[in-house]
Amino acid sequence: MKRKDAEAKPKTKAKRHGVKFCPRCGSTNVFWASGLPQLWSIWECRDCRYRGPLILDDGKLAAKLREEYLKKVARKR
Repeated sequence: MKRKDAEAKPKTKAKRHGVKFCPRCGSTNVFWASGLPQLWSIWECRDCRYRGPLILDDGKLAAKLREEYLKKVARKR
């Protein structure tokens, strides 16, 4: 009977929203600049002050960008 009960329940997967990354520094500290999500929204990074329409969803690329950005910031000091 457990088998029938398990099969009777509809299986739904929760839709996951990916983590957003800054294309300049790889930070996850990014937010909509306007405060409201819209198709024409401008994103803002609160770490490097990037403002623009593009944002990354790729964690591997963001990790590389973050590493390079932190090295560049360390060299400037």
